[in-house]
Amino acid sequence: MRLRHGLLLLACLLLRPAFAEEPPLRAGVVPNALPFVTSDAHGNLTGFTIDLFRAIAERMQRQITFVTGPQPQLIAGLKAGTYDLLPGPINATPDRAADMLLTEGYLWSEFQFGSRNGEPVNKLEDLKGRRLAVRADSPYADWAERNAQHYGFSVLPTASGMEAVQAVLKHQADASLSASPLQAYAVAHEKDFVAGLSLPETRTHESAAVRRADTELRDELEDALRCLKLNGTVARLSKTWLGYEPDAEDLENLVVPGYGVPGLAGYDPKPRKARC
Repeated sequence: MRLRHGLLLLACLLLRPAFAEEPPLRAGVVPNALPFVTSDAHGNLTGFTIDLFRAIAERMQRQITFVTGPQPQLIAGLKAGTYDLLPGPINATPDRAADMLLTEGYLWSEFQFGSRNGEPVNKLEDLKGRRLAVRADSPYADWAERNAQHYGFSVLPTASGMEAVQAVLKHQADASLSASPLQAYAVAHEKDFVAGLSLPETRTHESAAVRRADTELRDELEDALRCLKLNGTVARLSKTWLGYEPDAEDLENLVVPGYGVPGLAGYDPKPRKARC
């Protein structure tokens, strides 16, 4: 009987999920950032990014915990080892790639204008005399500051991208400028809102980030992301949260060769290890 109990205990230990043996991944996210991170009626985090990285962690057989904070605090926390990763979405720019190790993107993003129905921004000259809402301390605010005088518009800073959209709908501003995925979300959920001109020269990956030295973790995250692209999970989440059906060339479906973002620091062209 004692031998039988011992064998049962050994079997249970062998069958225990692998993720129980590793500490949870610590992920830092910006709160109140629809459609990527938000809270449900019970105060639980949800959104495109939350759902995606829960699926990635499950694929890796790891638990994951999310902590919220402003982006500068999260970046400092990543460098200090407080967090293992920043799920993003993080605009994959040369400056960011020099500071952190980026995964390949899970969304394409480019600067895009939005406005009320019937008042589209189809060219930059359409901004003359208008008030442009942008999230403060963002690349969109930087663009607005550089170009306001040249194109003759004024700037309304807001606390988030969705607040910029709401400013337009409430007639506090005439147009907004933010990432194209957020504008797609706004169009899907606000009948009086339309997306207009985008700036193709700003197109880049929306990525996750780890510390510069955490190459192994970056590659593991990306292997899991690749499998979720191939089985349609990322595209389904995009349809659910952003309101559009990604095509084959969208990053929800497109698997990028190597690891990281091609052309940026930290990119590694080595063949992938993932077996999906």
